[in-house]
Amino acid sequence: MAKKSPLETREKLLRTTAEFIAQNGASNLTLDTIAAASGVSKGGLLHHFPTKHALMQGLMAQIAQVFVTRLEQALTTEPEGTPGRWTRAYVTASFEYDPDELQLTTAIASVVTNEPALVAVLQQQFAWIDERIENDGLPAARTTAIRLACDGLWIAELLELSTVNEPLRSGLRDELIRLTRHEVNP
Repeated sequence: MAKKSPLETREKLLRTTAEFIAQNGASNLTLDTIAAASGVSKGGLLHHFPTKHALMQGLMAQIAQVFVTRLEQALTTEPEGTPGRWTRAYVTASFEYDPDELQLTTAIASVVTNEPALVAVLQQQFAWIDERIENDGLPAARTTAIRLACDGLWIAELLELSTVNEPLRSGLRDELIRLTRHEVNP
């Protein structure tokens, strides 16, 4: 059997952590449990994540990076300097997540609830996005309202509170994109 690269081991530990939190909650997580569930030695886990807090920080950073990667991909379809470019990309990235990511987003809610200090990791990751959206060549109140609509739907879906069916969800996405166009007609 080929030895896994350090990156593969790290990703396996983070994936196992997300799965464990989604099924059992963050309060039940221990480093021993994650090492055993992932098939990685405790020493191997400690090499990557010396503390439970470091493991949680790694998970938060990974979750944020998944979204940032999707946002960067969406930006490639928008011409540079076009008003609303960042906001449109944010809408696209927010609406096009893979349903398998829901396990990671469930992990976010559990982690944030149990360790509020970890919110700083997400705040750092997303501060630059907020700044670009607020200075996107459109009224800041409009772009912020669009971002908050995306975030609200994401939270409703995360908590399984959303009653928005797929046709309505698609229409909502289209309407939010329409609002990012420089000239918005009612």
